[in-house]
Amino acid sequence: MTKATFLERASAKFIDLAFALILASVLSPIGPAAGFVYSLIGDGLMDGRSIGKWLVGIKVVDITTSKPCSIHKSILRNIPFGFAVLMFIVPVIGLFLFLFIGLAVVAVETYFLYTDMGSMRIGDTLADTIVVKKG
Repeated sequence: MTKATFLERASAKFIDLAFALILASVLSPIGPAAGFVYSLIGDGLMDGRSIGKWLVGIKVVDITTSKPCSIHKSILRNIPFGFAVLMFIVPVIGLFLFLFIGLAVVAVETYFLYTDMGSMRIGDTLADTIVVKKG
């Protein structure tokens, strides 16, 4: 298994967050809940691939079994990003909170991604997962 690059991971996460925000904005009145749920379970869909990971050509696998990421593991690994998406529903200042918290989560996760010997972010460590190239 070849690990996904930072650029591949970042591109997929950007696509996934954009999709979650589109859901939150368009599907009234359940949109915010749909965006939040997608941000948590996305990596457990389509053989360990969220929409972003599917488009980029990477997937999430369980380190212990080498099987695709489950819904349970997807929730564990995406709690920080899910929290940021949840802020989008706060009236008036939701977008600001989403951007502020989202940027903080991205900064912390990027730090761990670069400083961890296994190139794992906090979510990967919590869920025992790794992101690899689809192949």
